[in-house]
Amino acid sequence: VLALVRAGASVFATGRRGAALEELAGACNTLGNPIRTLAGDLGQSAFIAAMAEQAGEDDILVNNAGVLTYAPVLDMELADCAAMFNTNVLATFALTQVIARRMVARGSGHIVMVTSTAAREVYRLGGVYCASKHALSALARSLRLELQASGIRVSEVAPGMVDTDIRKNSKHEAVQAALKSRTISPLTPEEVAEAIVYAAATPPNCCADLIELRPRGAA
Repeated sequence: VLALVRAGASVFATGRRGAALEELAGACNTLGNPIRTLAGDLGQSAFIAAMAEQAGEDDILVNNAGVLTYAPVLDMELADCAAMFNTNVLATFALTQVIARRMVARGSGHIVMVTSTAAREVYRLGGVYCASKHALSALARSLRLELQASGIRVSEVAPGMVDTDIRKNSKHEAVQAALKSRTISPLTPEEVAEAIVYAAATPPNCCADLIELRPRGAA
């Protein structure tokens, strides 16, 4: 959000944590570009409807919601598996469908899907998360095929390991050992944000279909 605000965008931001949204809004006010916010859970259809209504005729949709639990497949709780698919795939699908219909009606718009390098790779301890990102990437590609004739662009930004609190629920001892033994410095959220801004700011006749970001040395 801060990167888009600095680029001059008018932003409507959402998230589950109201206090964090208020802090974000304050930072944007300081930058001289106020934002609109609405706190809620994308897993609730009523919230999606309310958010879409308040968003109005937005030009760009950035789908960045995601949850993650790493664990060996045989130790993965079904509830954790369901949570990843509900947020990473189903909630994104529901929101995108509502916003994309409005974009199609007016013949313009840009959808940016934040997936992961896990959308094209499978690695130990991350099988279910990888599966959810594979599904999200397939959704992005299908949207591109189906909506391009309506003037809608669809970009996929796929970062590798990023240092956020997304891994806080991954408490399995095998996961903790793997994280402690990593030798590569993760990407920063700001580095990923700059890629999103680049994708969103491309000229109308140019679409950044896929941008993959990896920490240096992780190829």
